[in-house]
Amino acid sequence: MSKLIELTLFPYFKTFAEKNNLTLVPTREQNHYPDLTFIDTADHKFAVDLKTTYRDAENPNKVSTMTLGAFTGYFRKRDSTKNVSFPYGAYSGHFVLGVIYSRALLKADELRTFSLAELGDIPSVVKNLQFFAQPKYRIANDRPGSGNTKNIGAVRRVPELLNGTGPFASLGEKAFDDYWMYYLTSDMARGVELTKPPYNNIGTYLEYKKTGTR
Repeated sequence: MSKLIELTLFPYFKTFAEKNNLTLVPTREQNHYPDLTFIDTADHKFAVDLKTTYRDAENPNKVSTMTLGAFTGYFRKRDSTKNVSFPYGAYSGHFVLGVIYSRALLKADELRTFSLAELGDIPSVVKNLQFFAQPKYRIANDRPGSGNTKNIGAVRRVPELLNGTGPFASLGEKAFDDYWMYYLTSDMARGVELTKPPYNNIGTYLEYKKTGTR
């Protein structure tokens, strides 16, 4: 879905860049960050990542897990050029353009051959697209994404995504950066000879910061 939406929207990004005197730099590789880079005439760079997620069938105010990029690698080594279009620290802002959709319940008969006149009869796999744009830190969660990947998780409530009111919204981007630059999974903590991570959510992070033990 992400790639399809990216291809559909790319002409609009190009037009936006032209109208605002911006240079548009698409990612060189699919797994590099970010999907798009906009550069203004003063060489300020702005990262835009395209994200898609679908509504929970039982609770349309919640969405499936969405990740916002790694919290290791280029995120911590901010002058690194590995897996990133430009060093993370070279960007003046990091943004997410997101698309929320509902998965269609009706599916096409995969064994049926459709004529050109019947193409309109093929049911869409998605519907009710809803777009949002937010600074990355405002929709970030205080937990990693699903699985064992070292990716920043996003909030899952639709109003929080649309309004940018995740747990870091009131703390600011500096707190978001600090939290995720030093966040440790259990395996990472053991790797540096700690019995457990120093914090694992906003509450324990704020307590940890008060002690000044780092």
